[in-house]
Amino acid sequence: MLPPLDAARLNAANINPVTGLATDYLNHYNEVAMTIASLGDMPEMRDSVLEWRPLGYPAHFLHTGFAERGLAIAAYIAAPRDVKARFLAMREELDASVASVQRRLEEGREPASMGGDAAVIFAAETRDAGESASILQRSAEQALVDSFFA
Repeated sequence: MLPPLDAARLNAANINPVTGLATDYLNHYNEVAMTIASLGDMPEMRDSVLEWRPLGYPAHFLHTGFAERGLAIAAYIAAPRDVKARFLAMREELDASVASVQRRLEEGREPASMGGDAAVIFAAETRDAGESASILQRSAEQALVDSFFA
C-alpha cells in the first residue's frame, strides 16, 4: 500500500487530491481530437490519426515531460476504485470512438465523405460517453476538466 500522498503537493502538480487523477492525461485525447478536427482542411493529417494508439495512464506519464510523472503515477495507483472504474469506462469509450474514425479512414472514406467533418463523426461517436465528449469538445475550459476529476 502506498503511503498517504500530500494534498498540497498533488494540487501543486495539478493532480486532484481526491481522485488522484491529473488533467494532463487528457492531452493524449485532445491531441487526436484536434488532429481529427483538422482532417477537413488538412487531409495529410490522415496518417497521424491512423497512427494514434491508446495509451494507458501510467504509460502516458512515462512518455511525457510531465515534471511530477512519478507522483501522477503513484496517485493513480492509490486512486479510489470507483474513480478508476469511471475513468477506465470513459477511456474505453473514447478509444472506441477514435477507433471508429480510424476504421472509416482505413475504408477509404475521406473527411468529406464522412459528412464533411471528421470531428463531427468523432463527436457523434462520443455523444453517449456523456461527460467525456464534453471534455474533449470544450477542453480549453479548465473548470470543466477539473469538474470531471472532482
